[in-house]
Amino acid sequence: MRASRNREIVCVLACIAGLVSTPVAANDPVDVAAATVGEKYQVNIKKLFATKCSWCHQGYGMKQADGPKLAGSSKTMEQLVKHINDGKSPMPGFKKQLSENEVQALAEYIKTLPAN
Repeated sequence: MRASRNREIVCVLACIAGLVSTPVAANDPVDVAAATVGEKYQVNIKKLFATKCSWCHQGYGMKQADGPKLAGSSKTMEQLVKHINDGKSPMPGFKKQLSENEVQALAEYIKTLPAN
């Protein structure tokens, strides 16, 4: 019984530390999109989104809050890049705060999010 409990604790700690992935995370559309885009652009997209976008776009873009839900956006990559760079009231532009690579990564991340 004690050995079984110790294995459970080790598994939980390994998951927390990121040493092993869980099947649930593999099915999470946010994690799938973030992994794909993060690898391509070499950026922690979830951290970037959390610090710059999540104030208004909740659930990493999957939910509407003060800003609209971003998942399933019909905008093109070019439109998203322009919107991120220049803003549109009430959203500020991020041209002076983000690198071109970060803007491209955010735009592609948004396009990668599924509608539901």
